Amino acid sequence: MGTVTFPYRLPNELMEEFGAFTGMHWAGWQIEPAICDAIRAYMRPQPAAQPQQAAAEVADAGYQWKQVFLPEGTRLRASFGRAPYHAVVRGNDIRCGEQALSPSAFANLKGSGNRNAWKAVWLLFPGSEQWVLADTCRAQQKAVIARLFGAAEPQQVPAPCPAPAKIPLVRTKQTGRSGASGKTAKRGRGGKRGKHGKQHKQQKQHGRHAAA
Repeated sequence: MGTVTFPYRLPNELMEEFGAFTGMHWAGWQIEPAICDAIRAYMRPQPAAQPQQAAAEVADAGYQWKQVFLPEGTRLRASFGRAPYHAVVRGNDIRCGEQALSPSAFANLKGSGNRNAWKAVWLLFPGSEQWVLADTCRAQQKAVIARLFGAAEPQQVPAPCPAPAKIPLVRTKQTGRSGASGKTAKRGRGGKRGKHGKQHKQQKQHGRHAAA
């Protein structure tokens, strides 16, 4: 392979930084292969970025344990005879060594096989440092689901109370006492006048008979 003897001018600061990076003296001939490798690496095409769909699939990987979702990287712990053993979520499976197990199978991997996985398995989620009992996670998730569906249901508005029916007013004709007494008095006066008139008429006739 031929070499180019034409001198290239490079800044001293750049060569000093490159020499410090490679651990070689920047002014020696031994740094030439490192310079060639750096130029080839610069010309080498970069790998294509991972498609968004593949990234989403990796982010969605995990194991769905009824109401509780265990994302990839979640660690599971159980114990038997005070001896703990562990598993981890890889992809869409719970792996204990090379075995793919269900939560119940993992909880009863050792022992009589009658243990409730919710009460026996502890979980450590990615990015957390706190182990949480699986049954606690399930109770919390149930509460979240209940609030979610409770907010989605339309609230029933009570029907307005009907207005009370109007009772028609019945007016009765009342006879006042003053009117009754007036009629009585009128009749009384009329009767008195009739009596005096009759006596006067009798006296007048008696006078006529005496004169005759």
